[in-house]
Amino acid sequence: MFVQLRVVNYALIEDLTLNFNPGLNILSGETGAGKSIVIGAINLLLGERAAVEQIRQGQESAYVEGMINCEHVLKDKIEKILEDAGIAGGGELIIAREIYRTGRSVARVNGRAVPLSFLKDIGQLLVDLHGQHQHQSLLRPDQHLELLDSFGGPEVAVARESVADFYKIWQGKKKELAALGENSAERERNIDIFTFQLKEIRDAGIEPGEDEELAGREKILANAEKICTLTARAYADIYAGEEDSPVEALIDRLNRSSALLTEAAGIDQALSPLLELLETASAQLEEASHQLRDYQSKFEFEPNELAAIQERSNQINSLKRKYGGTIEETLAFADKLEEDIERLQNSEALAGQVEKEIAELEERLAEQSGKLNSRRRETANRLEGLLEECLEELALANARFEVKLANREAYSPRGTDHVEFMFSANRGEEVKPLAKIISGGEVSRVMLALKTILARQDLVPTLIFDEVDSGVGGATVQKVAEKLAHLSRHHQVMCVTHSAQIASMADSHFRLYKETVGDRTLTLADTLKGSEIREELARMLDGASIDQVGLQHVDNLLERAQRFKKETVN
Repeated sequence: MFVQLRVVNYALIEDLTLNFNPGLNILSGETGAGKSIVIGAINLLLGERAAVEQIRQGQESAYVEGMINCEHVLKDKIEKILEDAGIAGGGELIIAREIYRTGRSVARVNGRAVPLSFLKDIGQLLVDLHGQHQHQSLLRPDQHLELLDSFGGPEVAVARESVADFYKIWQGKKKELAALGENSAERERNIDIFTFQLKEIRDAGIEPGEDEELAGREKILANAEKICTLTARAYADIYAGEEDSPVEALIDRLNRSSALLTEAAGIDQALSPLLELLETASAQLEEASHQLRDYQSKFEFEPNELAAIQERSNQINSLKRKYGGTIEETLAFADKLEEDIERLQNSEALAGQVEKEIAELEERLAEQSGKLNSRRRETANRLEGLLEECLEELALANARFEVKLANREAYSPRGTDHVEFMFSANRGEEVKPLAKIISGGEVSRVMLALKTILARQDLVPTLIFDEVDSGVGGATVQKVAEKLAHLSRHHQVMCVTHSAQIASMADSHFRLYKETVGDRTLTLADTLKGSEIREELARMLDGASIDQVGLQHVDNLLERAQRFKKETVN
């Protein structure tokens, strides 16, 4: 529901805030007072293009902000749209629009800049505006099927759900057939490709961990000369010693130290543990020297081996790049290739079975689509009758409304029907697409009639009617007023009107007026209460001075409105 609208430096408005309420919100005022300006400001919040001419004279920018409470049945859907756009939700939406004389325009939702298309998308869920061919779901043929189905109730919903279920299964089988290959030639091509890939992997004979082993061996061979030099020096230091060098080998020096300590331990037994440590160290050092000698004697370096290892590594890396990031993944891919080849080799039979299942599903899908079509035709007949009765009450007695159902060849989750509303306002004229031929005043009344019939099914929370009473009077205006009151029990309704009969049904009443301040004209607004409502209704009735007769007439209107809302609407 629209909670608040703030408009700054827009047209004749300097700074205006309107706090709307649930139910029927009436905007009245003299012609030119600024009612259309308020509607224009709301249009900006719904993604309409802005014009620099809308900026108040002498100002560089205009600002419009709307606060919308989203605590209704569409909350989850709106929250999902906000989440996908990275915008914080929370049950309350603040939409803002600022336009500049440079031509630049900035739109924000909850403080986050968004494109105009985002405002249009979310605006269609929040507001339906009727009167000047803007934001009217009735004028969007893609919405007609949804409106018809919502009116159809549970019977249409069940039939549509059945179609959607069969469509989902049918689509799955179509994908399964596509995976098998649409024809034998394609399957043979896939078998050749998979067989080549499998042979390349299997012929390589790769093993898990082989690449790591090769990398380690390659590192050793690439540094063979350095390894031989370092191990030879280490062996000489430990055991052999250096020729022509006064420095003894470590093992000789350690043995001499052990001999010295042996003599000392013969004198002081406390040195015996130290002697044991030296003897152990001597044995370990000798073992290390033996292992170094063995390593040197067995170490072999074959230049051709390094080249072979590098070639093998390149082969393995090539396979990993093609078929998996690791040897394990490459081998797993090979296993899947074997399964796919086997499946394709048997796919003639499988494809035949799937094609048979698809044909059976298409029969069921056609059957269920036919049932859905029948439900829709029954619903369309009922809707046409009710709507024409309602239109007659709204001074469109010669109007004809038809729901055109055309068959589409392609299946869809919504069936095979294309739905479009057709309309003729005058006797003898052929019905034509509603969006192309209907006038502003007519579309408001048709939408009012349709919304009245669909009131409980329609999910859009706020409906705005701009001069829905245009071109009608007398008893017809009373019918318009009653239908607006009925709608306002299920939706928040805003209505711009010059009719006292409609205004008498208001739950909240705003009067817009112009006032000259200095040398400037401003549009201002009052929220009317008590006697102010009586006076405004009297002005709307007569337009001249307010007298007792006029006020008595107003009281009769208000009494009748209260009685209707109490006895009929509730």
